[in-house]
Amino acid sequence: MTLVASPVKEISSDPEISPRASRLVIASTMIMFVGMLLGMKITGRFALSNVAQISGTVLLFLAFPRLLRPKDLVLLGLGLVSTAVAAAAVALRYDYTASPYHIGYFLLASLYLVGVYRACRERSAGPAFGEGVRRAVPICLVVLLVAGVLEIARGAPFPTLGFDDKSHGSVAACFLAFAALRFLRGPQQIVVALALFGIALITPSRLPFTFAPFLLLALVLAYRRVRRTARAAWQVYLSHLVLASAFGVPVAVGLLAGDRFTAGLDRMLADDGAAVASTESHLDLILAGAQLKVENIWNMLFGITPGGFASVLTASDIDLRLYRLPYTAIAEGTAPMHSSLGSILLEFPLWVAIGFVVVAVHAFSRLLHRRELTFASFFVALIAATTFYSSHNELFFVMCLATVLVLAYCPERDLRRQASPAG
Repeated sequence: MTLVASPVKEISSDPEISPRASRLVIASTMIMFVGMLLGMKITGRFALSNVAQISGTVLLFLAFPRLLRPKDLVLLGLGLVSTAVAAAAVALRYDYTASPYHIGYFLLASLYLVGVYRACRERSAGPAFGEGVRRAVPICLVVLLVAGVLEIARGAPFPTLGFDDKSHGSVAACFLAFAALRFLRGPQQIVVALALFGIALITPSRLPFTFAPFLLLALVLAYRRVRRTARAAWQVYLSHLVLASAFGVPVAVGLLAGDRFTAGLDRMLADDGAAVASTESHLDLILAGAQLKVENIWNMLFGITPGGFASVLTASDIDLRLYRLPYTAIAEGTAPMHSSLGSILLEFPLWVAIGFVVVAVHAFSRLLHRRELTFASFFVALIAATTFYSSHNELFFVMCLATVLVLAYCPERDLRRQASPAG
């Protein structure tokens, strides 16, 4: 719900953190990464991933009890007050009751992101966060494999990897592929990344093909890094073999089981009009959201509260017949705007939305300055993919942002202490 103001200079941090704090940060990061894949519902919208989100956030603040600064608390408080104003406005104007679940989720997500920023920038927690990612990625690979196999065994032609939506699972797997290339050690990072991207491809989502060219760049960077750090001849030859496998294995798998791995590509290239209709519907949802944003000054300044898009749109004066929309889902209040950036701009207070964009641009520039090219390329792909798809209300999106913040803002010496060299 709120964001830390983008810093412009390095801030001195503790040279070392205590072993206890380091263990807690590692545990917090692992729980958040593995938990982001557990979408099974406990009651209503409350899922296992929410339990992981709460647990991971608590562990982070147990590691550093006095982590937040007064200005952080002020910003979080302003976010809550602004959202309360928005809730009152939509209740009076549209007879819509804001969702406590959505507000609570984004408040907790904001608290975690601010906490991660402070911990890594001022408490030298960056290496512990990186170690948590390094340990979590192989576990996540197993979780996704098991989820996919179980769904296929139950007769699903194309799995969703345990998520409510096929595209959520594919984006999460792509994120983990980039994380493997950034944080794992040795040639196995390429193998794990390819396995994760292969899992993303077995979903019928088109989004993995948005990540594909950026992943190719990251693979080349990883290959060069592995070669440069090799200490023996056999390691150099192994890196050659891994790179050859990076291109050979997907081709072989595609020939043997192409129908399983090209569903998303087939949707992109199909001439039956379905892909075009889906794209046009997504664009119309964004256009309807833009019209709703400027419908009145309250929507413009304070937003329509998190998760309020479909219900408020239904109650608005906008003529929905002008758009190609999923009318049933909108009437039920379940249709998303199908744009993470658009949803943030529409549903949140204007200052929060502007702050998100400013910090995102600033973080990206710092990634480039630090030559964190693997995650700089990932961040571009993430923004491109989620501009036309809603993922901001998923825990994996929070962890994407958290990883970007760590790599962009932790002190330079902590970057050198992380599991893998920058790039």
